[in-house]
Amino acid sequence: MASQVLATIFHFVIFSYYSYVYAYFKMEVDEKLPNHTNYGKDLKFLTIWSMLFQIFYFFICCVTDLIMTSGSRSPIGRRLLAFRDWFLCSLAFPIGALVVVMFWAIFAVDRELIFPKKQEAVYPSWINHAMHTNLLFILLIEMYLVKHNQPRRKTGILSSLFVGLVYIIWLMFLGFNKGIWVYPVLEVLNGIQFVLFFVVAFALFVTAYFVGERCNLALGRNLPDPDLMYAKID
Repeated sequence: MASQVLATIFHFVIFSYYSYVYAYFKMEVDEKLPNHTNYGKDLKFLTIWSMLFQIFYFFICCVTDLIMTSGSRSPIGRRLLAFRDWFLCSLAFPIGALVVVMFWAIFAVDRELIFPKKQEAVYPSWINHAMHTNLLFILLIEMYLVKHNQPRRKTGILSSLFVGLVYIIWLMFLGFNKGIWVYPVLEVLNGIQFVLFFVVAFALFVTAYFVGERCNLALGRNLPDPDLMYAKID
């Protein structure tokens, strides 16, 4: 019971934290950054997709906690639990992990290709870490605090890849049709480098899914046999 209360408090705290981070970003940072006010605005950036996914996930957690702690075991409550677990394993973790790894990998090579130094004047470091660092640790803590049923692998991977494909199509549309290359790194790559960049990103994305699956099974407490750890979402 104590662990359930702790998880519920954690969900409400993180939902509030992410909501504040995004609200502050929209009010104090967004309009001051290049490429953030033209076509697509901040929805051009995978970082923002990831942040919105985290907010939505922890909102679902809060709703689920309220339903389940009220003693309800209705079919709606069980389906909401299955949806929560599917969303974490298929979208929130893989996309969040990809954002963290890609951001800091490119930053380590040349920060000007992903986070130009001049942006620090309007982009506080705490916002940067909230969007590009902290979220991975928060997701791992979530996996430890709460048992999540892993969706069927085929369903989970296809869900992840569908969202990834939608983002790539969006990125290509902005670049080739609107002349807006969302990330500076895309502007300096030639043909083969451009293709390799997306191949590597795709490989990292798939890897992130499997890492999330392993972390979920390893960190989750009081889990049943892994062969039975599959939610009823096909």
